[in-house]
Amino acid sequence: HFGSRIPVGLSAGACLSAYTLLAAMIYIFNGAKSLCALPGQACSECGKCCASVNCGPIKDCCDSSSKSCTQFTEKPLSSFVILAWICSLVELWFCYSAMSEPATKSCVFTDSTGASVGIENWIYVQMGFAILNMIFAPWFQHQVWEQIHRDLVDKQSVLSGPSTSVPKEVVSGAFKQVLLYDIGVLFYFFALIGSFVWSWMGGSWILEQNSTCNSTGDAGWAYYMGLCFWWVAAAYSFCWYCCPCCTSSVQISAPIQSYGPA
Repeated sequence: HFGSRIPVGLSAGACLSAYTLLAAMIYIFNGAKSLCALPGQACSECGKCCASVNCGPIKDCCDSSSKSCTQFTEKPLSSFVILAWICSLVELWFCYSAMSEPATKSCVFTDSTGASVGIENWIYVQMGFAILNMIFAPWFQHQVWEQIHRDLVDKQSVLSGPSTSVPKEVVSGAFKQVLLYDIGVLFYFFALIGSFVWSWMGGSWILEQNSTCNSTGDAGWAYYMGLCFWWVAAAYSFCWYCCPCCTSSVQISAPIQSYGPA
């Protein structure tokens, strides 16, 4: 079984190791942006083909898709959005699989709090937190981009060239402004703590009943992914806030006004 690859009790140590390696991971994900931009490039080529056969509507659709994909990868925090979606989709998959796993049906929590919750309700809430992570990541990128746009306007340095760069200081300053003062980020901060506590409690209940709950099964992976995403989000925020080497200028391939306010 895929889940048997993770030893019982390893999750906390494995997640902590992610904290120390995330700075390097940020560079890896930034380098992978070119791969993520491939769908946009494919749509662009498709648009050119459609233009050659006078297929206007499909050409417009391909050009629009290409523009959206390219602009997404050029904005800051696109690597965080991709990472959040990957982690959350994997977590959702394990939650979904756990619902049909035989060990889940026979898993009964004996802890007083756990007994009142039950394994199925715990999984449903775990899925809710994973969906919230998927919503927050692009929203956070949206807020940071809006802040960058406002800062450039305030400084009367709106970039209008066909290919230019947003200074590193503007990107870092916008990230810190949103992280510290946006009310939505404050809400998500408490939600993320709640997600960590919920995953930790679920993991404890599963481990207590390992003979029937199977901590190395799909439910075990679900709590493991919940814990790991918390460490990834915390480490990503720390690296962007405290380490100048982790933020960089943003290279954009079109006038910034064409990216919209977000």
